Amino acid sequence: MMKEKNWLTWLTVLALVVGFAAMEASVWLSEQAAKQTQRNSQLAGQLYQASRTKSQEASSIKKRLDKLASDNSSLKKKNSRLAKENQALKQAKPRPTSSQRGRPRD
Repeated sequence: MMKEKNWLTWLTVLALVVGFAAMEASVWLSEQAAKQTQRNSQLAGQLYQASRTKSQEASSIKKRLDKLASDNSSLKKKNSRLAKENQALKQAKPRPTSSQRGRPRD
């Protein structure tokens, strides 16, 4: 009976030690999970902010490109109009010859 009681005592102690170890492991794992959740939340916030910044930059660049394309189109039209005017002026006025350039007009 004494051996059986001693054996049960050691078994109870072992069960308590294993129980406390499991409880400590559970607490440690919960702390680690909380830390990881906090890190994930911070990273998600940083990713969201970076995404917003990139989206704003892309929108700004698109607006600038659209403005440049519009300006380019306007300049092409103006250039074409000026070329036509220049051509019309060249055809309307005969150019003086080299001998006429140096003489004053009467």
